Amino acid sequence: MSLPFHSFAAADTVFTVATQDGAVLPVYELASPAGAPALLFGHANGMAAGSYGPWLERLAARCRVFAFDARGHGGSTWPAGPIEEVFAVDRMADDLALVTRAVADRAGGVPLACVGHSLGGAAALRLAARGRAPHWSAVVIFEPPIFPPPSSPVHAEAVAKQVRLVAGTAKRRETWPAPEALAERLRGRGMFARFDAAMLDAHCRATLRPAPEGGFRLCCPPAIESFIFRSHWEADSWARLPAVAIAIELIGGDPAVPDNDWISRVLPEMAAQMPRARLTQVPGAGHLLISERPEHCAALVLERVPGA
Repeated sequence: MSLPFHSFAAADTVFTVATQDGAVLPVYELASPAGAPALLFGHANGMAAGSYGPWLERLAARCRVFAFDARGHGGSTWPAGPIEEVFAVDRMADDLALVTRAVADRAGGVPLACVGHSLGGAAALRLAARGRAPHWSAVVIFEPPIFPPPSSPVHAEAVAKQVRLVAGTAKRRETWPAPEALAERLRGRGMFARFDAAMLDAHCRATLRPAPEGGFRLCCPPAIESFIFRSHWEADSWARLPAVAIAIELIGGDPAVPDNDWISRVLPEMAAQMPRARLTQVPGAGHLLISERPEHCAALVLERVPGA
């Protein structure tokens, strides 16, 4: 199936995966060395596979890299229907399972690792907690947004920040004259101030598609991005963490960074809920640490993918 927009123009191959409810998800493949292990990457909410293009290219030096656009993002299409059903947390997890099967078939039996950032990582944990995780050779998750319970010392901070995030995202500016205009707007602001220059450029090109009326429009509509943030806030994912029996490599930002997200501060508690989780936190990094420190984060992944 031909899609009107691909978020990752530098990919060597693009194919699609259709879901049972009618979503179509682009999957991007990068050329790799012969015999390299395979790796599937899932992106964060409001981003797209192409947002991580320069970083994925680093990984492709030693892995057969696949990355996909989640429903509501990048070049994906999605069915009409109640937002609560079309973008439910378990819908995202089911999509990851479906894409994993398609990539595993394409990889032809090569060991396949799962790497996810934020939304992509939460989907992997959701699958694992349901006992439906595919046979991934490794699972590496950056900053999954698993909302803590009231007993957590981070809970009040998480609630306050999530209220602002949900409301602010719903009001996000949707149209732009060009990707460069979005980059200029984001450069030096908040968490984007720490972005690597090439990663910021890739993100702005991957998350805007040409609009029929001229200019560009966000690939992920603000109402959808805002709902996804709310749905993970309201989900019961924390209570399910003890059921995650597979080995999980958690990688997070620095809890001491003043403007950092609550997720970096709750990660030690989160890791303690899972019987086989190991946590690494990157000094000086924030929630978008892959875009801030792409070389360092690539090295962390490659150390954890068997055969890379």
